[in-house]
Amino acid sequence: MGYGSIMKEKIALELSRMGKSGITLALASSNDYNEANLELIRYLVNEKHEPGVYITLNRPYSTMEEILKEHEIDPRMIIFVDAITIPSGGSVSNSPHCLYLSDLMNLTDMAFIIDEAISAIPSEKKFLFIDAMSTLLLYNNSGNVAKFIHFLSGKIRRWKLDGVFLSLETESDKEFISQLSLFCDKTIKLDSEKVNIPSISS
Repeated sequence: MGYGSIMKEKIALELSRMGKSGITLALASSNDYNEANLELIRYLVNEKHEPGVYITLNRPYSTMEEILKEHEIDPRMIIFVDAITIPSGGSVSNSPHCLYLSDLMNLTDMAFIIDEAISAIPSEKKFLFIDAMSTLLLYNNSGNVAKFIHFLSGKIRRWKLDGVFLSLETESDKEFISQLSLFCDKTIKLDSEKVNIPSISS
């Protein structure tokens, strides 16, 4: 089984257990991070056929749009909230599928834009995906990020969304990850090792 197939199998197995809605904290190492990111979005869009909001903290919208197209994931199913292009001095595109944040330290603005993006999707079933929770710690203290996630988790439950938070699993962020997990229904570790499905004894 190939690397991508293993990650795809793990994600399908774990997220299918969530039921109609819920919040999942997905942890991945730096080696597995990009693959985990892609396969999570693939599952939500291609397998669950849900539209949703994607908060991209590490890669510009223009880059993510091309990556998704290359992997046959329709970016038109997603409203992106791009929090990296303006702070890094990149060019803003005039796309109806993307909203831009100018300051990663302004979590109030981020919450407002997320609310606006979710409200713009008419579908009853939809998701909210944040691709790099650990990136928020580069611009905000852990206490403020925890308060933001607590607030956001309440919104996700009220909206009955599929919420997925992806974060790097590092030794230095153990306390932060522990805080995050309190606001989530499930914490999963994603890596390229073979998934183990328990057998039923006869």
